[in-house]
Amino acid sequence: MAKWFLVVIILLGLTVRLYKIDSPIADWHSWRQADTAAVTRSLLKDGFNPLIPKYDDLSNVSSNGLVNPKGYRFVEFPIYNILVYPFYLMFGVNPIFDRLVSALASLGSIIFIFLITRKYVSEFTGLLAALFFAILPFNIFFSRTTLPEPTFIFLALGMVFFVDRWIDKDDRLNYWLGLGFMTAALLMKPWAIFFMPPLFYAITKKVKSLATFFRKYLVFFFLGIIPFILWRLWILQAPEGIPASDWLMNGDGIRFKPAFWWWIISERFGKEILGVTGAVLFFLGLLFRPKSGNYFLHIWALSSFLFMVIFATGNVRHNYYQTGFLPIASIFLGIGFTKLVEGVNGFVPRIWTILLALLFLPLTFYFTWKVNAEFYKVNNPVIMEAGNAADRILPKDAKVVAPYNGDTAFLYQINRQGFPVVSLPIADLISVYGVSYYISTSMDSKTAWVLRHFPIVTQTESYVVADLTRIRMPLTEEDPEP
Repeated sequence: MAKWFLVVIILLGLTVRLYKIDSPIADWHSWRQADTAAVTRSLLKDGFNPLIPKYDDLSNVSSNGLVNPKGYRFVEFPIYNILVYPFYLMFGVNPIFDRLVSALASLGSIIFIFLITRKYVSEFTGLLAALFFAILPFNIFFSRTTLPEPTFIFLALGMVFFVDRWIDKDDRLNYWLGLGFMTAALLMKPWAIFFMPPLFYAITKKVKSLATFFRKYLVFFFLGIIPFILWRLWILQAPEGIPASDWLMNGDGIRFKPAFWWWIISERFGKEILGVTGAVLFFLGLLFRPKSGNYFLHIWALSSFLFMVIFATGNVRHNYYQTGFLPIASIFLGIGFTKLVEGVNGFVPRIWTILLALLFLPLTFYFTWKVNAEFYKVNNPVIMEAGNAADRILPKDAKVVAPYNGDTAFLYQINRQGFPVVSLPIADLISVYGVSYYISTSMDSKTAWVLRHFPIVTQTESYVVADLTRIRMPLTEEDPEP
């Protein structure tokens, strides 16, 4: 019977993920989504070579001040982009395929959450955890974005499930499946290591000999990390393509300050992810001692929190960093709800705890939906209008300047490589980096200067395109570039 309930949950999860699945890449975190989608598009435009992923940004905005003239994008190994690529190849470039692959990966995560929770709690709680993961509004939005996170979470959960089974059963099938999922998860995101502490805990419950631990398990984890090490060594050849990442840890010194707690607990947990009522259910589930005496899930929750603490600035600035918290959050939501339904010793009579559970559940989805609904909105429709126009009229190999405060979402709409900010003098961008067009949606001093010196290709009330290959007024010291 449980498998049929799980099928229903998966179908429900798919249905809600189809909401606005055809949206352009201009919604919440469009800059990061655009960067990811541009890598897939480059695999189609420049030839399929996942060892040298490229994207649209040639500037020095993200790469420690190094200009990136070839547009290298050395972050995660492009597993997600490889999965999207066949759809582009068969049907053409369309963000719907990026979103669909993310949604399908998220549905796979639902299955792993059910299986893991069934083992450590119960089948009923496993179904609840799967349901919460399927329909939490925060997860619905991010599991149909053009981000690598949904695929990474699927791989990380597969690692947790299969490695845990291998530790129990000591068989070849789970060994190789666990190793494969671990390798892929680490290649996508090095913080797959934050899914590993519960696995090390499971090992300590299984073996008592240090010799066995080193000979058998440590070798296993070392094999899983080798491809990641090789990938990191490979990308060092092009440092201009590696985004700066040191700031993610505590770049602004926010860790443990009141603002850190306000953002993580109040804004993320209390508003976007769980809501007030969901947070109550989560922490209630977290505070109960497991009947089996196995703290596998609690160790997992602790390691998720450690990720937020260690990468404090990244978690405060980017809410999609908390998507890795969603699996364990859904599990403890399920445990908290189950405990209220079963009744708790020392609490009010069970009839009241059941009513509380049934009240908290819909309120959790209502409160968080009110916040997350804003994420679906197109932030600036003008960049789509200007981008589509530029894409129609500019040469396919043109390089552009599309100032948008360093945000690459505008470049993505133009479908050209270039600079999302005027980080160098226009003359240098033209002569050194071959930039040939300037597209702007803002009539600021920089744009006004460009229009005085270079001819207009097209102009509307919303945007302007200027040709930087022809000078109509000499560049002089009397009229310096702003």
